[in-house]
Amino acid sequence: MALDIAPTLRSNITDFPNGVTSFGIPVIGSGAGIPVTTGSYFFVDSSLGLSGNAGTSPSTALATVDQAINKCTAGKGDVIVCMPGHAEAVTATSIALDVAGVQVVGLGFGLNRPTFTYTSATGSTITVSAANCSWRGCHFIGNLDNVVTAFTIGAAKDFVLSGNTFADNSNALHFLSIVTVGTTDNAADGLQVAGNSWWGLAVAPAAFISITGDLDRLVVADNFAQMASTDDEGHFITLTADTVRAARILRNMLDVTGSTGAAVGIFLTGSATDCSGVCAYNLVASLDTTAELITTAGTGLRFFENYYTGTADASGKLWPVVDVA
Repeated sequence: MALDIAPTLRSNITDFPNGVTSFGIPVIGSGAGIPVTTGSYFFVDSSLGLSGNAGTSPSTALATVDQAINKCTAGKGDVIVCMPGHAEAVTATSIALDVAGVQVVGLGFGLNRPTFTYTSATGSTITVSAANCSWRGCHFIGNLDNVVTAFTIGAAKDFVLSGNTFADNSNALHFLSIVTVGTTDNAADGLQVAGNSWWGLAVAPAAFISITGDLDRLVVADNFAQMASTDDEGHFITLTADTVRAARILRNMLDVTGSTGAAVGIFLTGSATDCSGVCAYNLVASLDTTAELITTAGTGLRFFENYYTGTADASGKLWPVVDVA
């Protein structure tokens, strides 16, 4: 006779603390939806939320993410749930993810996901300054000329940015970068940027990910960037003179206008020579048909099965060229 465990499962996944039981079963899970935690849940909804609410259920939601962050307890595993249709403006100081162990999760599909729009100043950004945090499932819009970066990562080890979309409104209303890591070495070790996409319309942006301090355990995987940039630079990742160690840069796709005679790595550039890790299975397309550099030479990274094309409607070819000698 089969063992009936359904009643037990139903009880475990619906008895959430702080009155979340009424929110229902379908959204619970480690993928899309609300992750299971022993911490507290706080809800954010710009349509119904109020700053004075408890935030512990959809009917008592808060108005902004930062209001919810301020209610979280460090290291407890609290989850902030942004409701479908939530819309919030981002300024230089409006959102500071400064409580350790907090997860921010967006619900909904397509453009019904929570939307964060950068409009007030070029320095508008979401700052991350606490360890073990994550943000996923939301949509971010660059709606001002030269917004420097969507996320600024400070002293925030093991931050995860996953499953989000970023879009520029025009070539005059756009982000320059999506993720910028601060200059303090190893303050952001364990950074993971995975499964995100950026439709970048600026003709002279910086990179999708700009790293300005040494970084260990970097993971950049399964991201897509469609960029109108015509600059000669590393469009996907720039390392400046900094060292990344134990890096995994895997399965990303970059389709950039680029320049016809690129002198630096189209996908990745940096001047450090002591990097370590693997760069594999990435696909890159650009106008360059001369040097066809995916990356600046001499970084120390190991390359396996990366493909590049400088010609539309032509299949990419293996880079670096295989040495058969």
